[in-house]
Amino acid sequence: MVNIVNPEVRLLAHTKIDEKAISEWMSIQDASTDAETLLTMAGRNCYRSFNRPNSKTYNDADYLRRTLGEQGHWSIAEHATATLYFTGVSRAFLAELTRHRHLSFSVESQRFINANDANFVMPPAIREHDMAAQRDFIGRAEECLADYRVTQARLDHLPKKQRNEAARALLPNCVETRMVVTGNLRAWHEVIHRRTQPDADAEMQEVMRLADKQLHTVSPIIFP
Repeated sequence: MVNIVNPEVRLLAHTKIDEKAISEWMSIQDASTDAETLLTMAGRNCYRSFNRPNSKTYNDADYLRRTLGEQGHWSIAEHATATLYFTGVSRAFLAELTRHRHLSFSVESQRFINANDANFVMPPAIREHDMAAQRDFIGRAEECLADYRVTQARLDHLPKKQRNEAARALLPNCVETRMVVTGNLRAWHEVIHRRTQPDADAEMQEVMRLADKQLHTVSPIIFP
């Protein structure tokens, strides 16, 4: 019986500011996250407006909403980064996400990891369908895994890495993969905005909404 897993996204790391250094130029507002403080300083540096002369944009939140939203000056959002850990996602999801080349990836290797007990990801369209469709999907996934194991056994005379790299050709797109992904906040915002549209891949929509929730803690202004 194959194991079906659900997607999870965890925030591993994000930009941390040096408060002492920034305070030499600009006061730090309690309501702002580290990322929002850094973006504000980067933007204000362009005009040396560290003293916040405009009352309408005195608060960092108002400044960022105007600069990013109204004026579209997203370059300042490239100064802060966030790293997410994706599990319970499919190889098909990996193929979709790596199209966004402004992200950085470290992906679980199917050459080094023995996949004979691999997990599988059920596509949302099947997960939300009737039980017969789900049973059929699981049965076909079991067949793929059985074929993988047979190929591994037949290549037992080869080193593990060579056995795995040959047998992985039989693994379907729905096999689970795990990845650490880093991007600046502009990149994450663009990916999430595009990949949560109704015409995007269903799994991408689901996982990117989870990513959006994790990134909310980094910047509620950018990821409300």
